[in-house]
Amino acid sequence: FILSALSGAASFADNAVVSAQYLEGRWSFDGKAGCGSSDARYVVFRNNGTLEVGQGAEVNRLGFWRVTDDTIVANTLTKPMERDAYNPFFGTSYRYEYVTPRIVAAGKDTFTVSIGSDVEKEKREVTLTRCP
Repeated sequence: FILSALSGAASFADNAVVSAQYLEGRWSFDGKAGCGSSDARYVVFRNNGTLEVGQGAEVNRLGFWRVTDDTIVANTLTKPMERDAYNPFFGTSYRYEYVTPRIVAAGKDTFTVSIGSDVEKEKREVTLTRCP
């Protein structure tokens, strides 16, 4: 999910700041074991500013990303998913999302983001692991 953009050394402050170069590559939502799994959840940050999020061989979200201080800013398009009884309009169409997960900690091969906002009921932290 605090690395210095210049030195790559860990820094532990209130917010983590990482460089785009640090994020580039494939990251697993399922820890080290997810890097070798054919069904793991993942995100790929490409050096051309695009990203891919999926599970196993299935891509669920594509978009563009950049990192600003302690925040990953992404404009994404999510594929249609299973119909949601609560909101039937989103189940059958592609959905644009602007997401801004805040990086709260970072190490050599892991970083943690806080997803959600202070006004949302479900704010959670997710740790990602760098895959070789």
